[in-house]
Amino acid sequence: MADRLMEPPEALRPFARVVRAGEVALHCFVAGAEGAPGLLLVHGLGDEGDTWRRMLPALAERYRVVAPDLPGFGRSEGLPGATTVGALARTLVALLGALGVGRATVVGHSGGAMAAQRLALGAPGLVERLVLVAGCLPVARQLPPPGPLWIFLAPGAGELAYGSLRRSQDEAYATLRPYYADLDALPAEEREFLRRRVWARVWSNRQRAAFLSMLRWSAIDGYGRAGQYRAAMARCLVPTALVWGEQDAVMPRSLGEAVVALVPGARMHVIPACGHNVQHERPAELAAIIG
Repeated sequence: MADRLMEPPEALRPFARVVRAGEVALHCFVAGAEGAPGLLLVHGLGDEGDTWRRMLPALAERYRVVAPDLPGFGRSEGLPGATTVGALARTLVALLGALGVGRATVVGHSGGAMAAQRLALGAPGLVERLVLVAGCLPVARQLPPPGPLWIFLAPGAGELAYGSLRRSQDEAYATLRPYYADLDALPAEEREFLRRRVWARVWSNRQRAAFLSMLRWSAIDGYGRAGQYRAAMARCLVPTALVWGEQDAVMPRSLGEAVVALVPGARMHVIPACGHNVQHERPAELAAIIG
């Protein structure tokens, strides 16, 4: 069955393009003047580049903005191997090179924050500043925090759980509630977009494969490499800010606070009345922090 690809939001369509980055062709939104400072926006697990739709046009007035669909997500090709944090970071490095962006502010959300931080630790010369939104690499050996994603960790059960969301668009939309302080408070057009977006997402076999691969490999990474990440963060000189919604029920703020305690000069910004998806609930506040 072919994936049900959804058209990008109308406001972002002029910026859509396909860029070859290493082994994959990535669907990206690229906006802003070519000579402007670079800004790479990295979406989270199970999301797409259009997650930044309420922020991208304004940010493009100051930056050369690049917002890809990560490999296997949205409209991008999947990686030939496993979707790991390291593979995503390498793909992002290749993307910046393909677009001629020598150095950029890198903003990552949730699982995308892990890839963004891995990029900064591995290729600090490419990163002007790092902004981690509701996510980061682990600094202590751990399993993923208990929550709505746990069932997807088990092979077989995860595939069945993902497929079960195809029974009802209402049920698929309801799975978004834990990611917001108040989903119903979003503008009506935003809620309608999210409803259509999640329905297209659960019908994408390519995205299901990438989602489950990234989730499972991230769990292994967090358990086995936390010590390496901790040592690397303590040496990190990239200016780093962390942003957390005060009511984030998906990623505990304590994870970000542990990173702030390790990375020299790192700062935490806590946004009131906001859940996990800061870019949807408080886009203006997040844009102000990016600067």
